[in-house]
Amino acid sequence: MNKMRKGNKLSFFKRIRVKYKLSVLNEGTLEEVYHFRLSALSFFVLSMVILLLAMALFSLLIWVTPLRKLLPENVDMTLRKEVVEDAMKIDSLTREVEMRQVYLNTIKEVVMGNIPIDTTITSDSLMAQQREEVLMEKTAEEKEFCKNFEDEERYNLATTTNATTDMVFFRPVNGIITGKFTPVQNHFGIDISTQPNATISAVYQGVVLTSSYDPQEGYFIQILHKQNFISVYKGASMVFKKTGDVVKTGEVIAIVGHVDKKDKPSLHFELWSGMQPQDPSNYIVLE
Repeated sequence: MNKMRKGNKLSFFKRIRVKYKLSVLNEGTLEEVYHFRLSALSFFVLSMVILLLAMALFSLLIWVTPLRKLLPENVDMTLRKEVVEDAMKIDSLTREVEMRQVYLNTIKEVVMGNIPIDTTITSDSLMAQQREEVLMEKTAEEKEFCKNFEDEERYNLATTTNATTDMVFFRPVNGIITGKFTPVQNHFGIDISTQPNATISAVYQGVVLTSSYDPQEGYFIQILHKQNFISVYKGASMVFKKTGDVVKTGEVIAIVGHVDKKDKPSLHFELWSGMQPQDPSNYIVLE
């Protein structure tokens, strides 16, 4: 029995070492084009070498390229946190865009006279609560400052009327016009250079449509007046009114904070009527 087992083992090793010839023939002439000899053992060794080389090449490709970051155990926790935060921001921005679209549609309906102003006030107030855009309450010093300024400017004669309306507009800020109304250059308002921390006043009584912040223009306020007039104040460092507030003519609504090209405090003021930009100089004595 032992001899038979040894014989079987020897015959197995002999069989895997037996070489076979593989020939490639020309189909037309039956002439041998190429041939090579290969045993079962050499075929197994060659296959293992090729497999190991492929695995080594694949591992090297993953290790030296960013592909390794796709593996769960190699994901950077900071990167994972940033991905989650970006996803949350995208979701928040999507909701913000939807709310702003509803808000703009409401403004359009108000300007066209399809929705009463009282309804707009309620809608804006609810929207402001949902978005949690509540501005800080004015301090006692700010309230006293606003009251003193309003008392001083109450009898300011820097107002005028226009032939197309019986409204008397108040001057938004004391200063010099440095940028004129040029709608052909997409400049739909005027720039008024003024003193540092100058107060911005509402040109006419109305309802605050927007009180928000822009990274390039600073804080800005839009006020809806009667006869579909809208006044826009851009470049404030601080605002005292929030969306939905009712303001009076000449009431202080913000503080100038924007700086123009000459490093001087400046207010960008626009006046719109029926969705069309108007030259504020035709309605207000600004200088």
